Amino acid sequence: MEKYPIALRYLIRLLLLFAVIAALLVARQLLVPLLLSILFAYLLFPTAQKMEQWNIPRIATNLLLIIGSFALLTGIIYGITLLVITFSEDLPRIKEQMDTNITRFRWALGRTFGVTAEQLDSIIESIRGSGAYLSEFFTGTANTILTIGLLPVYTFLLLFYRDKFRTFVSMLIPEQQEKVAQNIIDQAAKIVPKYLKGLFIVCFILVGLNSLGFYLIGVEYALLLGFIAALFNLIPYLGTVLGYLVAFLFVLTTQTPGLALGVIGQFFVIQFIENNILTPNITGSYVQINPLVTILSLIAGGMIWGLPGMFMVIPYLAMLKIVCENIESLKPVGFLLGTKGTEKFTPDFSLFKRIFG
Repeated sequence: MEKYPIALRYLIRLLLLFAVIAALLVARQLLVPLLLSILFAYLLFPTAQKMEQWNIPRIATNLLLIIGSFALLTGIIYGITLLVITFSEDLPRIKEQMDTNITRFRWALGRTFGVTAEQLDSIIESIRGSGAYLSEFFTGTANTILTIGLLPVYTFLLLFYRDKFRTFVSMLIPEQQEKVAQNIIDQAAKIVPKYLKGLFIVCFILVGLNSLGFYLIGVEYALLLGFIAALFNLIPYLGTVLGYLVAFLFVLTTQTPGLALGVIGQFFVIQFIENNILTPNITGSYVQINPLVTILSLIAGGMIWGLPGMFMVIPYLAMLKIVCENIESLKPVGFLLGTKGTEKFTPDFSLFKRIFG
């Protein structure tokens, strides 16, 4: 490879990258449920290991964990469905209030800034176009969720054959590299479940905090909006902003601008609590991926696989970082992915931690 010109070498690597992206897009229906199942298997692995230590057969352990997990998930979905049904019953009233508020906004903008009716209509058409794009985006995600029935099957088989996969890795690599490979597997089995478990715990806490805050400031459908805002928090950095943007736009168009400002105020309070109290103490610093890489990865994951891609990209990036940190030739990549190297420029929040810790 070194005998070729440097421009040709980089062109080949770029074409290879595009080929990988094309393969990910084409194989989406196959890979999304499989990779989600791998994360669920990692999440259940510590409990499965403990249950097997209590002499419970592996098949029974896997069945109990998977049935219990999906029963919990079904209960959550059922609760959300009840909230959505209640919301849908009020849709005519909500639409009427929304039309009234939009008319008021048009009048206020025209009077304050001299915006003509034609310009306002153009802006509204652009918003409708964005809405159509967003609807298309979520439809694509819904098509992926149609394969949800494969998740318990994949998860069961991954947990059942986990020793076989470990042996396969040992057989595949040279003997002198076996210790490194087993170290990578052990680190991933320790770090990924802790990160995922902490992420879901933070999400459930935020459901309560968001809903309580919305209820106290007088937002309608506080529980539903609180759940939506918390669910977006599964996406690091961007999630809280996206979730509260949905709540802000809903309150702005169906209630009052003053209440929408209250939602913005609550956003800053929740963001501070989540960033400085909940996440550091619950999810810890298991992943330690720098924010620039995280944001770029989230955008890339969203472009390729939509919302499932944004959710999955960080755990798999953490696994990649573990691999890079344990292989000598890839350590520079691991350093680039991580947070080390900027300690002297990092703000010191020790005072806030002493006050709120």
